[in-house]
Amino acid sequence: MFSGYKFETLSLLDEPWDSTSREFIESRESKVVNNKAQYCSVVRTGIGSSRMIIGGEVDAVWDCKPDKKDDPVNWVELKTSAEIYSDKDLLKYERKLLKFWAQSFLLGVPKVVVGFRNEHGILQRLEELVTRDIPGQVIRQGKGTWDGNICINFTSRFLEWLKTVINVDGVWRIRKQEKTSVIEIFKVEETGHGGILLPTFVQWRSQKSTAPVPLHQLH
Repeated sequence: MFSGYKFETLSLLDEPWDSTSREFIESRESKVVNNKAQYCSVVRTGIGSSRMIIGGEVDAVWDCKPDKKDDPVNWVELKTSAEIYSDKDLLKYERKLLKFWAQSFLLGVPKVVVGFRNEHGILQRLEELVTRDIPGQVIRQGKGTWDGNICINFTSRFLEWLKTVINVDGVWRIRKQEKTSVIEIFKVEETGHGGILLPTFVQWRSQKSTAPVPLHQLH
């Protein structure tokens, strides 16, 4: 885990290249590792018949943020993995690729940069991956341990089923324990939102929901 954050520290700048001093660039090796610096991508998307708003952490912008807020952001995600020396290593890496792809695909991140490290944690090489091409790469060049279409179809069916189960208020938990194929869903609180919403947002939302509806909206 530390190697991943260290990789981010070495790879990223706080400001664009032309706004950053040479001294700062060359001092990154001694910079304290910090896992708090991040962007958050919020996207409206859909899988099958389910529509969702998803928010998630993204590591960096490849160039600069667009001037227009509606233009797509050229996000990039940074990952690390052990160097591949055997078929077993390749199998392990492909399973990681599933996580890399799913996260970036859902958040609209077009590119993933993977840093490969040896057994001593020393960076050996970099590989740039186009997010949309990762599933095809696994099928054509690897062991074919997973299929992107199957993943999307399963997720679509799961979300459709989930909407039939969670149809009342409360806080729910979805759990899949390791080495089992069972997905469990159970309620943990009868009411509330699990403390994930700020009180100011809850107050604002309640005011919006109780506000009178304009006449033109009643039609």
